[in-house]
Amino acid sequence: MIDYENRNIRRIPIICELTLKVPETQETFYGTTKNLSVDDISFESDYVPRHGQLLEVTVAPPNGSTTQPLCAVVQVYKCTQVENESKRYEVGGAIRKILQ
Repeated sequence: MIDYENRNIRRIPIICELTLKVPETQETFYGTTKNLSVDDISFESDYVPRHGQLLEVTVAPPNGSTTQPLCAVVQVYKCTQVENESKRYEVGGAIRKILQ
């Protein structure tokens, strides 16, 4: 198992709007990215996923960018409540599959 907190892959801090879809229920939630690397993503949302859950995530490109959105299947490895924000959670997930 990869230790996502202590590895040598560079994380890029980036703030972008994010949409996440829960495949089991087809529910949609919204959030904001915190950082992104070649194999994982960290974002904040009001959705509380379970460890190991698969989510379909779409990251909008930064303002002014001409790139396409990043659409991927992400497997949750961490979810912690954001301090001083009772209904906001930081989610870390491994990118398992790029959809678009």
